[in-house]
Amino acid sequence: MTTTARPESPGAAVAPAGRHPYIDNVKGLLIVLVVLGHMVRPTVGSSPGGWSIYTLIYLCHMPAFVMLSGMLSATELTGRRAASLVRDLLAPYVVFQLLYMGFYTLMEKPMAWTVDGFLSPIFHLWFLPALFVWRILTPLFAQLRGGVVLAIGVSLSAGAATVLGHPLSLDRLAGMLPFFVAGVWLGRGRLAYRPSPRVRLAAIAVLITAVPIAYLVASRLSSLWVYWNSSYEQAGVAATRGVLIRLGLMIVGFAMTWAIMMLTPHRRTFFTDWGANSMYPYLLHGFVVLAFTWSPLPEQVDNIPALLALAAAVVLLVWITASPPVVRATRPLVSPPIGWLLKTTVPAKKGQSVAATQSRAQRAEAERPDCRACAGTDSASM
Repeated sequence: MTTTARPESPGAAVAPAGRHPYIDNVKGLLIVLVVLGHMVRPTVGSSPGGWSIYTLIYLCHMPAFVMLSGMLSATELTGRRAASLVRDLLAPYVVFQLLYMGFYTLMEKPMAWTVDGFLSPIFHLWFLPALFVWRILTPLFAQLRGGVVLAIGVSLSAGAATVLGHPLSLDRLAGMLPFFVAGVWLGRGRLAYRPSPRVRLAAIAVLITAVPIAYLVASRLSSLWVYWNSSYEQAGVAATRGVLIRLGLMIVGFAMTWAIMMLTPHRRTFFTDWGANSMYPYLLHGFVVLAFTWSPLPEQVDNIPALLALAAAVVLLVWITASPPVVRATRPLVSPPIGWLLKTTVPAKKGQSVAATQSRAQRAEAERPDCRACAGTDSASM
């Protein structure tokens, strides 16, 4: 199933009419977890239970985002959709990769201004090229029988490979592939499911069970495991044990993703609009996280009140970066006006240039329903 894309008004943080709030609620919750995980990371050496909290977040937040992205992906790749992927994933990657490279240089941190450096996503930007490739391959995934099993095999095999690396997120692209393909297999229609109270209780039980699991993972395994981008050799284990560990973490990720989706409300909430504009906090929060990391502040987060204050600051940061003034001010960066570059016209968000004319076939194509909502961007994903 797909929904008709509607242009946004400038800076409006309100989901378009006809857009179901449940999807934006999931995205809103997940973007808070993304920012919280990044902010907690530099405090793990001083904050109480820091490693366990960090691991608990990382066991689920990106698996959930990736799976949601798969559920919202169109199974046909038209010219319009391909152009949309360039506009909403590759263009922001180019802009923000350069901005973050400049920020590193400005703060006198090591940064290689080379082609390799440009192609190696900084910090959280790995998701953009990975999602671009996943989305391009979605029609293939949709046609495969046993696609999820095959994706699991690719992920487990990737851990034994040494040729996959950081450039273009090939390591995570392969490692997290099962979550995306599972989302494609489930499809958007499953998001309409409304769980019974018994199912919600089961979901709560899953999340409670995940807490001691996170503690065990944090205390006994390298943090490399929750990034899905390291080989078994880098993690310091033999291939057989590595396969079992990655498979176990995969099961945990699927279970926690299911639980989050079962517990997310379907009505409008205060964080619905955060999800509608989640691309903005996703791309912008890294500057704050890096500045925080490079400051003496993480060492001050050494007690529970300070940790709670950090969590409150994260919510405030998401609220600000998803707010209408910030959306208006940063829209040219987050959604660059590249209509001049594309042969197939993509329906533009306001303030974005569009080709003046379209052929009748292009106009008919542009009127077709398209799935534009996804985990972290208005038309693609985080």
